[in-house]
This record gives sequence, structure tokens and C-alpha cells, in this order.
Amino acid sequence: MTTVTVSGRRGVTDPLKLSRPLGAALVFLGVERSLPLLHGAQGCAAFAKALLTKHFREPIPLQTTAVTELTAVLGAGDHLATALDTIRASSAPDVVGIVTTGVSEASGEDVEACVRAYLAARADDPDLPLVVLVHAPDFAGGMSDGWASALAALVAAGLALPPSAPSSPGDELTYPVLAGVSLTAADLDWIEETVAGFGLSPLLVPDLSRSLDGHLAAAWNPLTTGGVTRHALAALRAAPAAASVGTSAAAAAETLQRAGVPVSRFDHLAGLDGADAFVESLRTTTSAPVPERVRRDRARLADGLLDTHFTLGGVRVAVAAEPELLVAVTHLVNAAGGRIVTAVSPTDEPVLATAACSQVVVGDLADLRERAAEAGAQVVVASSHAAATAAAIGAAHVPVGLPVDHRFGAALGGVAGYRGGLRFLFDLANQVLAHPTPTRSHPC
Repeated sequence: MTTVTVSGRRGVTDPLKLSRPLGAALVFLGVERSLPLLHGAQGCAAFAKALLTKHFREPIPLQTTAVTELTAVLGAGDHLATALDTIRASSAPDVVGIVTTGVSEASGEDVEACVRAYLAARADDPDLPLVVLVHAPDFAGGMSDGWASALAALVAAGLALPPSAPSSPGDELTYPVLAGVSLTAADLDWIEETVAGFGLSPLLVPDLSRSLDGHLAAAWNPLTTGGVTRHALAALRAAPAAASVGTSAAAAAETLQRAGVPVSRFDHLAGLDGADAFVESLRTTTSAPVPERVRRDRARLADGLLDTHFTLGGVRVAVAAEPELLVAVTHLVNAAGGRIVTAVSPTDEPVLATAACSQVVVGDLADLRERAAEAGAQVVVASSHAAATAAAIGAAHVPVGLPVDHRFGAALGGVAGYRGGLRFLFDLANQVLAHPTPTRSHPC
């Protein structure tokens, strides 16, 4: 089992962690005609919006209640109500995700009471959007925690909606897939196609593959232009079965299970083992044969593992990423014969104990730089924020996670499924070939 240790640094000198409100807001960006509303200072929304815009290279719909020091002390409930009224008048969203921040949480304000009062005063309004409140203080946890809280709240809100019309005989059965923070648009495409191949109707929650996949919209829109719909969320309760992918979807899976829907859980879908488990679950659920397209994709990954093994065998790799993505990457690298010599996570989660390496350090990019240099890492697998680290130690850099703002096509990358695993292994092997490093002897 992997040993998880916390860095001994007293302070963060080069942050790896991304904020919890950012992760929560990202969930609502995968809901159609939705708008995340950060209840806090303007800077909280500005920095999150700038980072997401650079990563996705798309307009990011994101609003703020613009709480100041004075209103934080006196109470920002009026600011929240005004912001909701303004959003409804100007954009008429179907869903509004209210995300608290450090300011609104530290002030002790009862945000839930403010939201209840707002909705009660407008209960007769037929155009009232679905309002989902998420507690996401900056000072606790990171991006994965924010995503987990928001997804659980979104699923709970969907279960509370009036049930949608029952399906007619012969209709495909709805199969929800609760998506974790590490899944890209390309990953979600593979999941959707695979589920559909077994005769099920996939329902991705949230669905960034239709909102932030890099498509060219017909016109500017102040709301999200794709994703899971409010109407589709009402179908969650009627689903005969579901799946969750990633530990950041575990809390939402528990919420759905309490509503009587059995959920198959997967920490990741990386490599043959991870993808096979997902495919086998679908085969068991439907009793249908595995589609030929899926078999072909698997054969390609198996061949890719063999081909890249000659280049990646023994290559020393350093990884820094969100917990579930870090675990997925370590399993892929290990399967191809590479050696994980350094692994750094921004936050601690139980899933880190399943990483395919001897140790994971909960720390920052300074820990990554020092440990990767000491271990003689030849490749650094991390976000764009680690590009300088890779350059400093003379290693190649394979960008994964968020943000990736110095390369194009981040939303169409990923490591999940047979296709994602093959794409990642080719990227890794090509970087090794293009960036040869002298062979050195190290004790670890």
C-alpha cells in the first residue's frame, strides 16, 4: 500500500492546490443554461474566471455577489438577493449554483436561511430557476472537495424535482454517470459512447463534453451553452442503475443510492484494469455483448502498452495532480513499465493509498521540484504550473489536469478509458523520445 505523508513545510511557497470554490463552480458549468454565482469578494470570481478562461479558451459564465469588508460584517444577504434578481432579469437561467467562499463562510452568515427566504418569497413564480447552494470555503480542502460538494448538492436538487415522464416500452433505460473532477470532455465522450453501445441512454452529471469541449457557439450567451439539462436531472430518481467515476463523485453516489438507485463506483477508468471494470459492469447490468467498437479500442490500448513499453520501461516519472487523477496516471505509467519516483498531491484523500507508487506527498510545487530533482525524474506529469519545474530540473513535461494553458486541446486530452489511456501513453512516450536525458544511477 502507498504511504501518504504530509510535507514538512510550514508555509506554501509554490502552490499546487486550486481553490474549493473553483471546483464547485466548474460543476455548474456542466449544466445547460446554468450560471455559477460566487458569494464572496469580486477577486474570488475574477481569479477563478481568469484561470478557467485560459484553460478552456472559452468564455466562462461566472458571476459574483461582490461582497465587501463592510457588507461581510453587516450581512450580505441583501447582496445575494439582489444578485439573484439581476441574474434572473438579464439572463433567465434554468439553474443557479450559489457557491460560498471564504468571506461568506468566515463571517458566520446563515446563507441557507437567506436562500430559503428568497425562494419562499417567490414560490409562486413559474420561472424561478433551480437554485443549488454549495458550501465551499477557500480555507478548507481544494478543487476536488469543491467539486464533490457541488456534485452532491446538484444530485440532491435533481432528486427533489418533480419526476419526469416515465419512459415508454422500448425506450432505452436512462443510465446516469456521475463524473469526477478529473474527467475531460474527451473522457466523457468515451464514457457516453460506451454506455450507449450497451443499449442504455447515458446521462452525464455534470457534462462538460457539451459545454466546455471547445465548440464554436452560434452567438455569445451569458449562460452555459451545453451540458446536462434541468429536465434530465429530474430523471435521476427513476434510473434503474448508475455509475460514478472518480472519488470526487463518491458523495453524489451516496446521495443517489439513498434514493434507491444502485450505483457502481470506480476510482478511475485508467488502463486496462480500470476500463475493463467499467465495461464489465455495463455488460453485467445489461446482459448485452461487448460492442465490437469497444473491443477494438481495448485491442489498441493493449498494443499501445506493448509498443510504448520499449520507450517507457524504466523511465523515471514525477507526477503532481488532484488525487484521483494522480492515482490514474500512476497506474498507466506503471502498466507501461515506467517508474513513479515522485508523486505530489495538493490535498489528502483515501484514494491516494491506492496509487501505483511507494509514496505520495501532500504538498506544493516546491516539494515536486526538490523531490523530482533528487530522484532524477526524466518526465514531469502535471499542469502548466509545473512547466517551470520541469525546465528547472531538465525534465520533459507532459501536461495534465488544470490548468493547461500553454498547450492547445486540453479538453480533448485525458487518461480515462481505452482511448484516453492510449492517447496519454503516446504523449508520454513521444515526450521521452523528443527529450532524451542522460542515464543516471539513483538509490531509490
